[in-house]
Amino acid sequence: MVKKRGQAGIEYVILTGLLLFFLIPLVHYSTVETNNAIRDSQLESYVSRLSKAIDAVHSMGPDSMEIVVITAPKGIKTAALVNDVASGASEILLQIEFAGGISDVHAGVKPLIYGAIPSTSGTYHLKVKSLNESSVEISW
Repeated sequence: MVKKRGQAGIEYVILTGLLLFFLIPLVHYSTVETNNAIRDSQLESYVSRLSKAIDAVHSMGPDSMEIVVITAPKGIKTAALVNDVASGASEILLQIEFAGGISDVHAGVKPLIYGAIPSTSGTYHLKVKSLNESSVEISW
């Protein structure tokens, strides 16, 4: 009579190894996608809050001011304020690097905008001030 000692233990080790083999990539993928979704949400909020504050300050008139709290996510490559003086159009432009490539997020605003916006990750208090009837300054 042959005794089979330890066979059940080896089967459990093999089963655990197979489960981990399939589970670890799934957890990694979901973590990467969740981080990308959070960064995208922070980026959209950044641009949306800032553009709304610029338009609000502009509509209130000269010397009006507003403080906007924004959170800049990791991976921002470019943060720029773009003015087209000839047409009077301005926009906020942010480029961020995701796992799949570089994505652009922009928002158009009514007045000409001057100053700078942060491109490093973190939480910032931006001061949005109307200079005159046609321009707004951003500082931090």
